[in-house]
Amino acid sequence: MFIVPIEPMKPMEFSESGRTLKEAVNPVKDLGFRNVLNNAIYALEETQRASRYDAIQLALGNVDDMSEIMINTLKAESMIQTTVQITSRVISAYKEIMSIQI
Repeated sequence: MFIVPIEPMKPMEFSESGRTLKEAVNPVKDLGFRNVLNNAIYALEETQRASRYDAIQLALGNVDDMSEIMINTLKAESMIQTTVQITSRVISAYKEIMSIQI
């Protein structure tokens, strides 16, 4: 049985927008409806991008660690569910706010 050695953590990579994933999902900065939805969509796109890259690498046979692919795929699936929940809750809150009598 071969045990894979632990590799050092990779530094966080920046996307085209210059934000890291941690900055995208940081709820402390601004809690507006637009920013909450934008942050959720940005985080979803980042995880889907990683999952698509892993799928291509798997198809090409350039994969040594299947567990990393499964983890990235599950992250993408979880982010889809989270984004759908955030979207529905934000829309529900917006409708509730708009129905308040002044």
